[in-house]
Order: sequence, then C-alpha cells, then structure tokens
Amino acid sequence: MDFFALDSWTEPPGELRERIGATLRERGIAGLTGARGRHDALKVARLLLAELHPHRDSGPDGLTTIRDTGRQGHRMGLAGLGHSDLAVHTESSQLPSPPRLVILVCLQPGRAGGESILVDGRAVLGELAGFRPAALEALSAPRAAYFGGADGLFAPVLEDLPSRRWRVRLRQDELARFSPEAQAQMPALRTAIARHTVSVRLTAGQAILLDNHRFLHGRAAFTGERLLLRALGPAHSALGLEPGFAAPWSAAEGAKDSACPAPAGRTGPAAVKPC
Repeated sequence: MDFFALDSWTEPPGELRERIGATLRERGIAGLTGARGRHDALKVARLLLAELHPHRDSGPDGLTTIRDTGRQGHRMGLAGLGHSDLAVHTESSQLPSPPRLVILVCLQPGRAGGESILVDGRAVLGELAGFRPAALEALSAPRAAYFGGADGLFAPVLEDLPSRRWRVRLRQDELARFSPEAQAQMPALRTAIARHTVSVRLTAGQAILLDNHRFLHGRAAFTGERLLLRALGPAHSALGLEPGFAAPWSAAEGAKDSACPAPAGRTGPAAVKPC
C-alpha cells in the first residue's frame, strides 16, 4: 500500500490529489500517515472528498467516531460500535448511490486485535468469473439482494456497469437479504472473499483511504480502547475516478480466464496489491 505523509503535505493540493488519485485508480486503496486528531482527519476529508456525506452516527462536522460504546454493538446495524469482529462490507449499501470514498483514521489502535480486514472486490470478481460463473450470474442479477430496512433497495452484489466496469455492494448482517439464487452462491462468494483477504493493523496516526465501490472492509475483534474516525463522501473530481472499477479481464480474453491468483497468507500493508 502506498502511504502519503500528512505532515509533509506542502505540495499544491492539485498535485497531491493527482498522486493519490493515480493510486486509487490503479489499486482502489491508499494509506495516509501523520493524522494526529480530528482536525487532521477533516483536513484529509476536505482534500479528497467533494463533500462530507452525513451518516446516522456522524457528528456535526460529518465525521463518525468508531469505538466500542459498551451499549450499541449488539443492536441491529450497529456492530461497528462494539468490540466484536465485523464482517467485510461496503458502506451505505442501502443507498442508490453509495459514497465513493471511505476514509478511516486510526487515533488509537487498542490493546490487542482490531486489525482492519480488506478485500479487493476486483480480485473477487475475477475469481468468480473464472471459476464460478454461476455465482457471478446470480450475484449480478438486478434483485440479487435487498439492503437496508423499510427504506432499503434491491440491488446486485456485483453490478455490471456500462463500459465494462463494475461496482461491489455488500453487507452480511441482519440488514441484508438475498434472493434464493444468490443465497445459494454465498458460500462461493465467501470462499473467494477469504482467498483475497488481507489484514492491516493500523497504528496511531495511520489511515486507510478506500474506493467504496471496489474494496470491502471489516474488522477483527479487539480488546482495549480502539478509536477511529470515519469520513464518507463522493470523490473530489480532481482524483479522476470513473464510475466503478475496470473488469479484471481484457475484451479479447473475456471472463473465463480472468481469475487472479489467490494470496497465500499475506498480511500487512505491503500485501495489498492490485489484481
């Protein structure tokens, strides 16, 4: 993972956005260092987001504090505010247009555990296309899943966009229900996710910037006081992100030979590579 140092951000904002944008366009993920508090987290958000997307749990400044509140983690849809593990997901899957970028800033990593679990949806798509075409067909159906509560929506898990681009949308808690055809293929999806999962333990001041239309993220269980700040929103236009991500196969080869090699026990920031 490429890390950009916040404390040395002295270059013009346009040049910095272009460098980070190039990394996001290629890999879907970038790292940041030097974020010492809420002010720095807002600095990052204002640099990279067109606007801060409000969330049910966010504060007046648009940032959401992610910590074990001791009283909410067991409630439906609020597992992120507990200390247990959190299945990989994309943010705001119930919205017609989920926020493009997720910024996770670590202010305190906790005593043990709490690793960020990351999965490149492009690699998962490639594996399913190459080895589980029936799973890809079921999971890309328009009504493959229903996300959210009464005001949710039907949507594909793997959405085929125009111009051979794709978008991932997933949650795996009580607020996701799958069609019978998609439910039958969830074991194949989870197997592909497991084969492309990497683990990163952020230290204080480090942050992850994720393309929410490509990367799934989750969390390992933890002990102690773990504190993160999260920002969501559309990408700044200067980042140059097109809708979704490019299919992991060329027009000439099609999908059948597209599977990416599965990682073998990779962990840590250096393990996160493009498909």
